[in-house]
Amino acid sequence: MALQQHQSNPTRIANEVGMLRSGMAGPIVLVEGTTDTRLFRRLFLPSPQARVIHCRGKSHLLSAMNMVTSRGVTGVLGICDADFDRLLGTQHAKGIFPVDHHDTEIMICQSPAFNHFYTELYEREADNNEMRRTKERLLGHASALGRLRLWSIQNGGSIGFKKMNAGEFIEKGGGFDLKSCIDDLASEKGIDSNILLSIATTSTESPAPEISCGHDLTSLLDSDAAIRRRSNPYGRDVIEKMLRLSFDSQSFSTTRMYVALRSWEQEEGIKLMPDS
Repeated sequence: MALQQHQSNPTRIANEVGMLRSGMAGPIVLVEGTTDTRLFRRLFLPSPQARVIHCRGKSHLLSAMNMVTSRGVTGVLGICDADFDRLLGTQHAKGIFPVDHHDTEIMICQSPAFNHFYTELYEREADNNEMRRTKERLLGHASALGRLRLWSIQNGGSIGFKKMNAGEFIEKGGGFDLKSCIDDLASEKGIDSNILLSIATTSTESPAPEISCGHDLTSLLDSDAAIRRRSNPYGRDVIEKMLRLSFDSQSFSTTRMYVALRSWEQEEGIKLMPDS
């Protein structure tokens, strides 16, 4: 599948979609970033049957899709992270397909691909119970940070998470030093860390895979596995590459997104994914 890249705005993306449509009949897929192109082009039909446009961000993707739809261009869809959209009740236009759970990393971890990934990362043969317990434990830690992320969004983005590496606060026994992590976050913004700790530890009805950010979970997995291996962490970028490589067509077929995209194929009368 050919990779189209942009350093541009939604209008230019929409214009390119129009030009592509004039010369091809297959599906055109808009995705958020470069890692999405590398993942989904393995799962969809190859070029020239299908094309992927990298939009450099979710906001560009959503705006471009609105323009494409208003112009009556057919056979175009957008794939994006859900983030907190489902928890906040945010609705997307037809043709927008958020991934399962919070984001792509969480979707992969909730699929059968996680077992293959776990064996490689932890360098050990483990039964399903061990892998499930590890994932649930780390998702529990990530969901506490997810509650902070959601609170920050709802309060004007008052916490900065870009420099945070959740894995730095994993303890040898498998626990998570949430207080130290929050102290670091609070110190940058001058926020009372006790308030943030209360938010992070207050239970909600939000499922852990929906409220947990994939970057937090992959950082936690990296450090947790390093402790078990008695070696240095690989780094979050490496962990996320390992996750993507573990996610094959069979694992993809177990997701809600796969089912939704099969329905899109039928509605549009256009082929996107190869037959299994």
